Amino acid sequence: MDLESLTPGMDAAIDEALGERITYMPNGGPPIYPKAHVYYGDGQTDIGAGQAIEQDITVHIRKLSIPAMPNSSDRIRLGKVPGKTFKPVNPSTDDSGFEWIVKLKVVQ
Repeated sequence: MDLESLTPGMDAAIDEALGERITYMPNGGPPIYPKAHVYYGDGQTDIGAGQAIEQDITVHIRKLSIPAMPNSSDRIRLGKVPGKTFKPVNPSTDDSGFEWIVKLKVVQ
């Protein structure tokens, strides 16, 4: 058995141990509650007369949990940001091909 064939199982175990539970609501479908790796950072946005700090959130979700590419009509809620709903922006695939990398934008 080679290491490549073990990767999906190891990734799932890491997600379960270290991942953050999110609520993923595909457009027109029932909610899904996968564990994902959520990266909270700060970014800057131009507000005309200057710049403001805004939260920059990226989520890494395993494709086994969310098989279809996330799109802007889907919605995501994060336990660490209660009361806010986000939409996926510019989804891409990680280098391994096992995860979606999704930037989030607040919708409410």
